[in-house]
Amino acid sequence: MSSPERKLHVIMYHYVRDLGASRYPKIKGMELHEFRDQIAWLSANYELTSLAVALEFLRGNYTASKDICLLTFDDGLKEHHSDVLPILAKYKIQGLFGVITSCVEDNIVAPVHMNHFLMAKLEFETYRSAFMRLLNDSAGGLSAVESVDSAVAQASYPLDTLEVAKFKFLFNFALDTAVRDQITGNLFEVYIGDQGNFAEELYMSWSEIRELQQAGMLVAGHTHQHRPLSKLTSDELSTDLRLSRGLLDTNLERQILWPFSYPYGKKNSYSAEAMGLLKQLGFACAFNTENGFNQPSSPIFELQRIDCKDAIQQLQSLN
Repeated sequence: MSSPERKLHVIMYHYVRDLGASRYPKIKGMELHEFRDQIAWLSANYELTSLAVALEFLRGNYTASKDICLLTFDDGLKEHHSDVLPILAKYKIQGLFGVITSCVEDNIVAPVHMNHFLMAKLEFETYRSAFMRLLNDSAGGLSAVESVDSAVAQASYPLDTLEVAKFKFLFNFALDTAVRDQITGNLFEVYIGDQGNFAEELYMSWSEIRELQQAGMLVAGHTHQHRPLSKLTSDELSTDLRLSRGLLDTNLERQILWPFSYPYGKKNSYSAEAMGLLKQLGFACAFNTENGFNQPSSPIFELQRIDCKDAIQQLQSLN
């Protein structure tokens, strides 16, 4: 009998926090106690591995006795240092932590996160109505709304309702970024407060990120401005990725392997040009958010991930 073909499962996390005790209990994240339970379950059932071993597996140079898992954490959030790191250290697991360099370097809140917290602070319809009133006063707002394809939006945000998915797609892909950022910044100031203070609370500092490295974790590139790479001009793409890589090299410790996580992550959010530039800049691999597993034939700059909220159910269905 031939041995089963092993798989690499990459699990993706963003917000991991005690939601009930936070100021924003409606933020879409994983409860900290659920994270602890999930790590315990994964440790008992899978080989939780390092990036180096995962890449050797993908190259056909490592034979696993059971399916292997790699854990990734996007956006450089403060809780990744304060809450996630101690749990990973307890189990001796390496995590990969994607950092948005502008948020750390410039002490700003990424528009995608302003959007998340505004939706968590306000009822969705209240927030969307306020946003759309301001958008209707801007040039090109109506045409951007009309350009959103419902099926594409739902496929991009499968865990959201259709109306939320359409709004997120409008926000992240369809709108002119200058218009979007002005509207979002204004609403953020009104309903939440000062962006600088919020950024200090939300994101890790460079010193905290270095502490992750010193604990055996890896830092991943996650762009400078967290924009869909497929929407950037060649000059914008080069500027963003080179600036991000330069800040990582300047502020952090040397890593033999530098992974990368695509913002938004569906195949419509990045391009062949982006993948080529990542290779030139010395990144070892890249992760998207297309749902699925990876095997030795998988392209290492389009590695698939599964969302943490679906991870156990999806993994159990494969057994």
